[in-house]
Amino acid sequence: MTRRLNWFLLVLALLVGLPFYWLLIDNRPGDAPVKPVSIAQLRQLASSIPGTAPSDVEMELVGWRRLPGDLFVAGSGIKRKLVGVVAWRLPVEGGKPVVIDSGLTRADAKAMEMEVYLPHVQDRIARALGEAGLVLVTHEHPDHEGALVAQGGPPLLQAARLNAGQVPPALLAAELAWPAGPAPAARIDGTGPQAVATGVVVIPAPSHTPGSQMIYVRLANGREFLFAGDIATFAQSWLETRARSRLVGDHLAREDRREVFSWLRTITALKRQAPGLVVLPGHDPEWVTGPDQRAPVRSGFSLGPVDPAQR
Repeated sequence: MTRRLNWFLLVLALLVGLPFYWLLIDNRPGDAPVKPVSIAQLRQLASSIPGTAPSDVEMELVGWRRLPGDLFVAGSGIKRKLVGVVAWRLPVEGGKPVVIDSGLTRADAKAMEMEVYLPHVQDRIARALGEAGLVLVTHEHPDHEGALVAQGGPPLLQAARLNAGQVPPALLAAELAWPAGPAPAARIDGTGPQAVATGVVVIPAPSHTPGSQMIYVRLANGREFLFAGDIATFAQSWLETRARSRLVGDHLAREDRREVFSWLRTITALKRQAPGLVVLPGHDPEWVTGPDQRAPVRSGFSLGPVDPAQR
């Protein structure tokens, strides 16, 4: 009887334990190489466009949900992490600001089962988008590009510079609620880093999605930032080189796992070259602006009073 029970428990452990390990814990990066991107190259590109660089980095948190850490950082444990949806604003002295990512619409917040959604914060993000001289998104998922597309309109879409993976007919981009009329043309092309404004460099990084890109920013005071998007969902993602779980990355929201690992290793390499580089993860507001204030980021957009003529 005892022997049969032991065999039963062993078989049960194999049937449950192996899939659990494979789907949620396995984090082997394999031979994914570091990309040929250097901090010297990014600095040169950041200074290649004359003008005034951004002066600060501001963040708005529009909503969140809590999910087991293993889903987004393989092998990190089942304790639930706060997965925040954020947008970023870079003020430019004497010029129009840069906005990175666009928040989340109420409809998408409901579809993604957000525990908390703050419509008044999304209103502030929408205003920032309307006032921006340049809008960039890290990738084409609804919690990054969806609100930009929903807000739409020629002036805003003219300010937005998107890559080919972020506009129709690219598959994920085509699923967004684009306004009537022709979709905007891709205005970021090529496979290498490219300057798009003074102090702002886009790094094409198809991996998490076909349209994924990272954004390097060098402020007027010389401080450097890297907006990693969902290549590094949490700070732990790049600090420990941990991709999303196979359950998420291979099945629920498919991504190129090898390329994700390659870019995570590249982030680490850039950080070694520039120890002061601040890496901003895609969904980790607790790490960015928590009690330890691990990143020099201002919480909340510094928007001026509303012009009565625009009410």
